[in-house]
Amino acid sequence: MTQSDEISWMESHLREALGAHVRVTGDRFAGIWVAVISTEFIGMTPRARREKVQALVSGANIVRYELLTPDEARFAGKEELGVAPVPAELPLWPEALANGRADEITVRFPSDDYGTLTSPVVSTFYSLRGGVGRSTALAHAARIMAGQGLNVLCVDMDLEAPGLASLLDVEDRVTDGMGVVPLLAAAEVSGEIIALDEHVIRVSEDDGLFLLPAGSPGAEYARLLSHLDPSAWYGEDEINPLRLLIEAMSSLAEQPDVVLIDSRTGISPLAAPLLFDVSDINIIAFYPHPQARAGTEALTRALLAATSRRSTEGSPYTPEVRFVVSPVPATPEVRELYAERSQEWIREWLSVARNTSGGRAFEALEEIVQVIGYQETLAASDSVMRVQNVDDFTVVADWITGLVEPSDALGGRDDEVAEPSKAEVLASLQFAGETAENQELEELHDTFLSTSDVDRALALETVVVIGRKGTGKTAVFRRLAESAQAIVVTCPPGLDTHRSWTPDADVYSTLEAELRDRGLEWRQAWPVLVGLAAHQYLPGIPSPGWVERPIGVPSSGGEYLKTDLLNDVSALLSNPRAPLLASEWLQEIDRSLTGDHVLLFDALDTGFGNSENDRRRRNDGVAGLLTAVGGLGPQLQRLKFKVLLREDIWREVKVPNKSHLTARSARLSWSNKTDYLRIAIKQAWRSGPFQQLVTARLNKPDFRLDETPVEYWPEEFVRSAWVILASERVSGGRTAYTDNWVWSRLADANGDHAPRALAQMMTAAVELERGFEAGNRYSRSIIRPRALVESLDEVSRSALDALQRDEFPELDPLLARLREIGSTPFAAEQLDGTPLDLVRLARDVGLLEEVSGPRGKAERYRVPEMYRKALTMTRKGQA
Repeated sequence: MTQSDEISWMESHLREALGAHVRVTGDRFAGIWVAVISTEFIGMTPRARREKVQALVSGANIVRYELLTPDEARFAGKEELGVAPVPAELPLWPEALANGRADEITVRFPSDDYGTLTSPVVSTFYSLRGGVGRSTALAHAARIMAGQGLNVLCVDMDLEAPGLASLLDVEDRVTDGMGVVPLLAAAEVSGEIIALDEHVIRVSEDDGLFLLPAGSPGAEYARLLSHLDPSAWYGEDEINPLRLLIEAMSSLAEQPDVVLIDSRTGISPLAAPLLFDVSDINIIAFYPHPQARAGTEALTRALLAATSRRSTEGSPYTPEVRFVVSPVPATPEVRELYAERSQEWIREWLSVARNTSGGRAFEALEEIVQVIGYQETLAASDSVMRVQNVDDFTVVADWITGLVEPSDALGGRDDEVAEPSKAEVLASLQFAGETAENQELEELHDTFLSTSDVDRALALETVVVIGRKGTGKTAVFRRLAESAQAIVVTCPPGLDTHRSWTPDADVYSTLEAELRDRGLEWRQAWPVLVGLAAHQYLPGIPSPGWVERPIGVPSSGGEYLKTDLLNDVSALLSNPRAPLLASEWLQEIDRSLTGDHVLLFDALDTGFGNSENDRRRRNDGVAGLLTAVGGLGPQLQRLKFKVLLREDIWREVKVPNKSHLTARSARLSWSNKTDYLRIAIKQAWRSGPFQQLVTARLNKPDFRLDETPVEYWPEEFVRSAWVILASERVSGGRTAYTDNWVWSRLADANGDHAPRALAQMMTAAVELERGFEAGNRYSRSIIRPRALVESLDEVSRSALDALQRDEFPELDPLLARLREIGSTPFAAEQLDGTPLDLVRLARDVGLLEEVSGPRGKAERYRVPEMYRKALTMTRKGQA
């Protein structure tokens, strides 16, 4: 029988026995309430009345009775029984834990909108049990945040067992009458917090770290503490000392950016309002032992059902929740075991949470869970001030600082310096999100970025330029091809450097057949192709002396065509000694030159075609080219080879003495984050209003950005310009700086980055921002973090499309399998049955990252964000 059926039956049964005035309702916590007005109760004691009702509905779990005679009801003003009163929405343990029992809970976190909160951001550190590093986590996070330039106020509200002053090494500075307990006790009487500054201790002279201690334990402290009753603060029209204290913190002389509260363990009276009322983000520490599971689950669900003092558009926010799992055994295998166990629990606890759209509220648990291993230095230290900052707690600090409203990058104008509005800047921004092949030459000039890697790729002594698609190989090619010294042998179609005779898949296929008929190899054909290309670019150079007819002359009298090229190749190869003669011909051409010339080879990936047979021909052809380059290059003084090659092809081809070529190669990997950000800044710099805004903000008397190419800006100026452009932080989850977020999200599984992906992201983000700005102005940067985050979907689709369609169509079966698997990371066994060469290719091209076990065997695979979104794979740990 359901509770509603039970209630209907009880009401009917009691009315039949006691009269019409019966009301039965379900209690919000547990059990049933019964209210009855009946003459049957006249002359009966309260106990006898309860026993009579219980006998009538034997077995019912009645937790509250209101059993009155008619006269008693008139005296109490309750002649009519209404619905049983519903308790107020109070931030106290019974109400909070009851709310958390719902089957589904809608949450609205500040981080859902990638929003920030006005200072101070309040965070409560809590644990059901002691000994799990709660206070230690708070103290280390406080030191990290203070070291970042924030004012951090630590508040010891473990009133029954204060210890934060000792942990911060200022216990001897806590005097009688100072602290939280005296302040709360006084506020209960006066209704105000008086002279709060006098109770705050500056912990460090080097940065903004402060402490509001609990107080100085003693007889008076104990007396005051015994009178504090947090549950009474939430009665109607009652003074609320806790809220008064939190509000007063904003008026401190050293106004805090962050308030960190160390709460009492267990279900203590004060812990409830700290967690469920005043806190913006709760850090829950626990050790993943079965004893902690049920209690922490109930707590977590209660937090999901809570609302904070913050709101947006009239709707209250849900306090953010994060988890510190501590202190787990330090050995990697055991730590991994505890991490998986804790994530499994947390995933279950958070499964009831839904965002306002009805979807999962938590995307990835690894972003809200930090596992901290046992460290003897922490366990043995009496004070965190004597321990170096521990990296494990940086994540905890980032969770909190990510919610702190950053300084307004576009505010605080100097009236003496004219600055454009955000609308002007936003309207003028344009990023080069298309491929280098499709860019206008003028745009390519404006956006081309010279870095150490790019400069090495451009250098004459560099023979092979290696990189993934989108890393800028074709941009380098076009920059080189502009020179009067360039001789383009192969190139992408559609460029101004592309000639009617430039080899394509049909030419290569016909040429392969010619070579096969003559018993020749690709390495012997390339010198002929190079010589013919040189003849088109440099009229007057020596002609081959072993053929009777002129070469390089159009047969139709018009343009030199592919058929002319093939006819000339056939004629030049007809001599039995053609390979030797062709090499000598190139040397003769080289001696005739008075200056250096660069022989350019691009589009060798797609130029051969995309069928399986085409790819086999490509590998043979490229191997032959590199073999010819390795043999001929050292013999030529004026002719310089420059082969631009996709990285996977470079790895695949077998070439004698490949190490010699490796020594003269350059890899476009964009491994420097600052250089990567320069791409966005350089492209944004084409906007006059953006230039005007940034120079007004960042110019120094001794360094003017408008007079210095972006390539030569120091790192601090690049990052400052980036903050103006795209804000400082992306809040939510494992809160990150926007530059770190972009850097990690646009990396493939090998850690490589493509400029094209960044340009595509900025293009999409600008378009999104224009729409957002129309309905909700955002003044802290030109592009708000939310626009960056939402643009990742489009970038991911484009990256996967390029990988699948343009580069590696053979990966289709593996991509289908990944969509079936549906989440990442995943066990290696889930790829059983997939051809090993496909898995190997996926690893090589950055689609899969292998996570090896203790014996070096693949245990798991991870799909990077760059491709995960387009594959519609969830991240492991979604709740």
